[in-house]
Amino acid sequence: MPGLISYLLIALITIMPLVASAALPSRHIDYSSLHCPEDPLATLATPTYGTEGAIFTVCTELVIAAAPAAVYAAVLDFRSYARWNTFVVDVALPNNISSTPDDVYVGMPMRFTSRGLLGDLFNATSTEVVSLLESPGAAATSSSLVGAWRYNDGVGGIGSRAEHPNVFVDLGNRSTRYVSYETYYAGLTTGTIALLREQLQDQWDVQARDLKSYVESL
Repeated sequence: MPGLISYLLIALITIMPLVASAALPSRHIDYSSLHCPEDPLATLATPTYGTEGAIFTVCTELVIAAAPAAVYAAVLDFRSYARWNTFVVDVALPNNISSTPDDVYVGMPMRFTSRGLLGDLFNATSTEVVSLLESPGAAATSSSLVGAWRYNDGVGGIGSRAEHPNVFVDLGNRSTRYVSYETYYAGLTTGTIALLREQLQDQWDVQARDLKSYVESL
């Protein structure tokens, strides 16, 4: 037992400065030119954590035949996920949220129920917090829109930190280049999550294709 305690103390001492420094928001991400990296070892910066301590990124990218504002609204319409999303099959929201995407706000907690990471018989859950939203009317003045949420491990990021930005780039002619990615950062449980990286990537691709089919059918 003393050996285990010593190990945990060393791990906490090592990770705590990393958590503190990486929590500074990154204001210098050029979302309009962002693409999924070709190098599987490359990572993408996120608005809350930047690049420091990044371990791996899952990312998917495709073109959706709809305006960025429409795709953006669909991604933030969490109450409708059960209609189209075969990966995130349910999103539990606070009692003060009566309509999505209209009532969504930065700092809003959510609990995602996902299917496919642990096989067909078991669902997984995660607690998320909305971390970035575009201001109303941004679609009319910007070539890209961004919305993001971050994982809340319940212990201040010591266990694991991750953030999921959704990027919507206007290609003109009512079409959108959609980039959805999640970057995972150093933490006590990140190694365990990394074992599911292949499943995560598969489900990321499935979710993007589901979104494309859904939005293009509206």
